Amino acid sequence: MKRNSFMTFLIRGLSTRAVASAAACALLVACATDQGEPVKAVPTMPALPAVSITPVAKPAAPQVAKNAPVPQLQRRPSLAAAAEGASKPAFGWKTLPDLIGAEKAQLFYTFVTPEVNTLEAANVQLLQRLRDKWEGAAQGRFTVLHFGDSHVQGGYGAQISRHKLQSLMGSAGRGMVFPYAIAKTYSQNDYKSSFEGEWVTANSIQVYPKLPLGVSGFVARTASTQSAFTLQFNQQFEPGAKVLKFMYRSTSAAYRLRMQSGDLLWESELQGDDGSQGSSRMVEIAVPQLFDVIRFDVVNADPKPEDTFELHGLSIENKTPGVIYHNLGVGGAAYGALRSQAYFEAQSSLLAPDLVILDWGTNDLIYKNTVPEQLKATIVETIRKVRAEHPDALIVLTSVQDTYFRKQPITAAWDFAQLIRRIAQENDCLLYDWYRVAGGADAMRTWYAYGLAQPDHVHLSGTGYAIKGDLLAQAMLNAMSWRKNNPDKTSLWTDAQQAEVPRSVSAWLKALQPFQLRPDLIRVSAPVKAKGKASAANAKTVSRHGAKANQAKPKAAVKSTTKSKSSKSKKTP
Repeated sequence: MKRNSFMTFLIRGLSTRAVASAAACALLVACATDQGEPVKAVPTMPALPAVSITPVAKPAAPQVAKNAPVPQLQRRPSLAAAAEGASKPAFGWKTLPDLIGAEKAQLFYTFVTPEVNTLEAANVQLLQRLRDKWEGAAQGRFTVLHFGDSHVQGGYGAQISRHKLQSLMGSAGRGMVFPYAIAKTYSQNDYKSSFEGEWVTANSIQVYPKLPLGVSGFVARTASTQSAFTLQFNQQFEPGAKVLKFMYRSTSAAYRLRMQSGDLLWESELQGDDGSQGSSRMVEIAVPQLFDVIRFDVVNADPKPEDTFELHGLSIENKTPGVIYHNLGVGGAAYGALRSQAYFEAQSSLLAPDLVILDWGTNDLIYKNTVPEQLKATIVETIRKVRAEHPDALIVLTSVQDTYFRKQPITAAWDFAQLIRRIAQENDCLLYDWYRVAGGADAMRTWYAYGLAQPDHVHLSGTGYAIKGDLLAQAMLNAMSWRKNNPDKTSLWTDAQQAEVPRSVSAWLKALQPFQLRPDLIRVSAPVKAKGKASAANAKTVSRHGAKANQAKPKAAVKSTTKSKSSKSKKTP
């Protein structure tokens, strides 16, 4: 494809926000995707010099090449005019008082005490290291990588955690994002996505993904000569300069990337490889500001049958000190997820974490109501993989909330809470005992009764996840405060507890009844464990993570139509 035809495609590919931006997404509403209407043509932009592109490969930590030519960012008022639509709200912190009201929030904070809601450490020096890293964010950066399953991917909890920490220490950026519509799954709650072209995808729900995964847990590959995706955020970004770290892999140097946001236009050639080394790459896109809609076009100017382009995600970062909180959840993922990320080491080094939260477990337990024999070894292997690449990072292990499956209690959640406590102690990790904080055994029925959980008694409601996210951030703050006030103590550690703790969330719900009560859906009966051929067969049927299912081919090519692809999908834990 010649230069003129390439530019003509790009100009025609620009979309407006006249329709897609009109529907604002509230915090507690599921994200759907819509594509904008055709836009007016814009003047052809001149060629831009190439940008610095970094190969991402071990063992050397990837660095952006210095003194490389950087494209001159162009501003086109005509593009801003063409993209006009319903304006998004200005940036603002999302807080728990915004959702449940200031009075209820204050009573909640008073009821759930720091003695119950805290990170625990068998070795108190872990808390001292946490304090040192946190205080360093005032002049540098405090980076959190939060891995997990659907309890994390939806974003309600992660957003509240992110904003609570950033409101105290400053914002270093939004963090990792991915166009989930390509993967036919639900988006994080603060943006939605749409796409064009044909793509195949894989994610870390699969034990053996057919495509190499990045640190986001997702990958999208296209062989189309012309493809694109758009991210539409629910509110404006914070004012100020941004850097977009775009993580990808291409087998050809003929690919070009173009980014448009508001009146900003950016374009660059992309480096490629011959496909044999399979190295991931990163290109940095520096902009003086960023608007709520970001469109990326990927075009192969000289296509060959074997050419492919892979997208692994992008990190949106500020050029200011503070906290950056990356939501890396993948719905349906279990504890083996990190092992399937071929580019974990290379791409996570670009993010440079201070705190890594390993927040899986539900999908390891729920289908057979038992702790698998190999689970401890898998968790320890995951800890070692993180520590090998990030020896200075702190690791937080979490227990899972009491839950149900097909109206039967998953008693293995208590077994897992005991196991994860032992593993944290043996491997020098911090612990967040969410099982205890949420309310212990049978807490999920109380959460559902007051509107904080879904009818499946597995997932929480938006408000439920917001409460969980607020408590997680507060637990970190409580632990650091405890360390400051108890310099002579050697540990902050308690025993596992199955029964409801008096100052837990479920105890708060029962005592103060802050929300309207609704009928119980569960009729308590003896817990059923999957034993015997019949139960094993049933467990295999309902599980989306069995060995055969996970060795299946990646999702079939997804063709775009005149309508945007929806991010809606049935959630798995």
